[in-house]
Amino acid sequence: MTMFENVTRSLTRQLNPRGDLTPLDSLIDFKRFHPFCLVLRKRKSTLFWGARYVRTDYTLLDVLEPGSSPSDPTDSGNFAFKNMLDARVEGQVDVPKTVKVTGTAGLSRSSTLEVQTLSVAPKALETLQKERKLGAECPFLKEMRDRGENLYVVMEVVETVQEVTLERAGKAEGVFSLPFFAPLGLQGSINHKEAVTIPKGCILAFRVRQLMVKGKNEWEIPHICNEDMQTFPRGEKPEEEKFALIQAADVGEAHEDFGTLKEEIHREIQEVEKLNHVGQRSLLTSLSKLLGKKKELQDLELTLEGALDKGHEVTLEALPKDVLISKEVMGAILYFLGALTELSEAQQKLLIKSMEKKILPVQLKLVESIMEQSFLQDKEGVFPLQPDLLSSLGEEELTFTEALVGLSGLEVQRSGPQYMWDPDTLPHLCALYAGLSFLQLLTKAP
Repeated sequence: MTMFENVTRSLTRQLNPRGDLTPLDSLIDFKRFHPFCLVLRKRKSTLFWGARYVRTDYTLLDVLEPGSSPSDPTDSGNFAFKNMLDARVEGQVDVPKTVKVTGTAGLSRSSTLEVQTLSVAPKALETLQKERKLGAECPFLKEMRDRGENLYVVMEVVETVQEVTLERAGKAEGVFSLPFFAPLGLQGSINHKEAVTIPKGCILAFRVRQLMVKGKNEWEIPHICNEDMQTFPRGEKPEEEKFALIQAADVGEAHEDFGTLKEEIHREIQEVEKLNHVGQRSLLTSLSKLLGKKKELQDLELTLEGALDKGHEVTLEALPKDVLISKEVMGAILYFLGALTELSEAQQKLLIKSMEKKILPVQLKLVESIMEQSFLQDKEGVFPLQPDLLSSLGEEELTFTEALVGLSGLEVQRSGPQYMWDPDTLPHLCALYAGLSFLQLLTKAP
């Protein structure tokens, strides 16, 4: 992960563990997540590893009739964090006889991260709703209505009080013989440092509420929403109603239990299975080239989302030209791409090694067994692990597996065997479980 993303996620876990505070993952976008900004939820989003939002170039005030501006967001309090490191993301990975990597990412030792929360006052929102209607013939709203999108309004943010510098420091020692350490065959040690400065007033995390359009120019932002609610009224045209129902099903379900997650993943797996074996193998070839390259993986996700928005059928680079991806299959692929992009680049590269070693089924069973036992555990603790889950793995394979789950925040201990459970790691493990399920399906294609 980038240093910025690393710290925003760590901050969110400390301020609002397992809550609805969403960390910002891109420093360049922070100005588009201020209070009253309009954002979109990514298609095929899920609440299991966190809803993901993308910016627009509009605010709520831009789509309303001209009028008085609302009062400034109110300050809900200040918080300070010093030497904040995220060991769950950047930690230590040992691969026997090959390489030892250590690293941390967070605030520089001399820095303190000071943040404040700003939120839209209920009274200001109520006044705005009474005085200003939706603007007539707003092109942006018309486009969103035609596409069946849901719009969300940023209602609360966490922002920096002062400029702060983030630093990343890492060290690798040994023989760099793994494909994701370069140059190959290098023996010795490498030190790496980098830094980024976050400006004052930078948004680090935010909360949203859904915008609801009533009639031609009435609107509201309800306090409580459910996944069936749509920004724009349904049923204006049969095809729009069908599209809205599909989208409502796409956004995922609440954290009920592990069975709910399994059912959600199973539905998406069934869609990918509609792609013939040639298509599945070609899809795996494409993904194998992109895993470990997070930017390229995200670019593929954006390409597919754009095609889905416009209703186009697309082909991937490795797919034969006569193998087309339907809208339903494309949506399922987007679902799993969302899970894979939640993983760190190191985890993605470890997945490639796991595919080469043919140990995905063992890793999938391991994660599944742990989550079946601990999904609803809301306290940290040590839990026993079935011995047969690790007994089939060799030393190197076991180390790969420990690193893969360890980078999601789950510490597996061979003695016992047992594992250390931290409920804050649940979203990361959900994404890992989905990614393992997806790749396991593709590797089974004859």
